[in-house]
Amino acid sequence: MWRDMVAHVDQGLVRMGCDWRGEVAFTLLDDGMWDETKVFQGFSTSTLDLALTVREDRVYLGDSQFTDAILYTVRDGQVFRGDSTFPLDVLYTIREEATLVGSKPGVPTFGVYKEDSMAWTDRVAVLEGIPSTTELVALLLASGWL
Repeated sequence: MWRDMVAHVDQGLVRMGCDWRGEVAFTLLDDGMWDETKVFQGFSTSTLDLALTVREDRVYLGDSQFTDAILYTVRDGQVFRGDSTFPLDVLYTIREEATLVGSKPGVPTFGVYKEDSMAWTDRVAVLEGIPSTTELVALLLASGWL
């Protein structure tokens, strides 16, 4: 439901709640040349506020290039802990769902489930539309689930 929205992405800004005036949790800045996206805390693009960098479906701490700074890996509809795709490291699984009451007609709906669960009781969120890897991670971070 619209009133139950935790966070949303609008023009590169991750805002809390459903309102365009909601607090900006993160600013997403896509660098088309290097095929990476930077995630800044708040409404900022200052290097001092750089929180994460997303490259090749891996989420790095700050602007690091090293594998020991990989916080999450997003692959095949799953979010893994660290630089891993091992089944025990699955944090969340994203699955397409049937259209839910209240969603826009024709817009795909996805459920975010704990670990590798398929049970509706393990669903923590519903996403309307197809988020990019960066948007997915930023929404989960803003919601407090990562």
